[in-house]
Amino acid sequence: MDTESGVVEAVGEVYRGLDSRIEESGFRCEACGKCCDFDAFGHRLFVTSAEMEYFVHHMSADAVKRMGGGVCPYNRGGKCTVYRHRFAACRIFNCKGDSDLQSALSETSLDRLKYICNQFGIPYRYTDLRTALNEFCASRDSEWRVPRTNPSGG
Repeated sequence: MDTESGVVEAVGEVYRGLDSRIEESGFRCEACGKCCDFDAFGHRLFVTSAEMEYFVHHMSADAVKRMGGGVCPYNRGGKCTVYRHRFAACRIFNCKGDSDLQSALSETSLDRLKYICNQFGIPYRYTDLRTALNEFCASRDSEWRVPRTNPSGG
């Protein structure tokens, strides 16, 4: 398995685990789109470099959109157009969620995503979605896709 496939599979495992825990909690997203307007909802969404690699793999580099204002560029008519490939924070945070559960899931998923970066030699970055998307679009060869180091140190 190549490095990109390994990252994609590992991030997918994190997402499947989050989806399962959230489903069990009963605090499922009802896909109303309200929280996709970050400014109006009063929050910022953060993503990791491993998640950007997963996202670009599934969406293609050309499908990554710039984010101008405070609304996610993948929200159209109140619906997420990338729901299946959305980021961990999108999966965790929802209007009716339990804040304690959301905090615990956030900490656990960030630990796992950081581990994935280390495992596959990806520089770990944790930045707001607007910055991540806009930087990626500004240079399609992006710092998100920098050459990997050998995680074993050799």
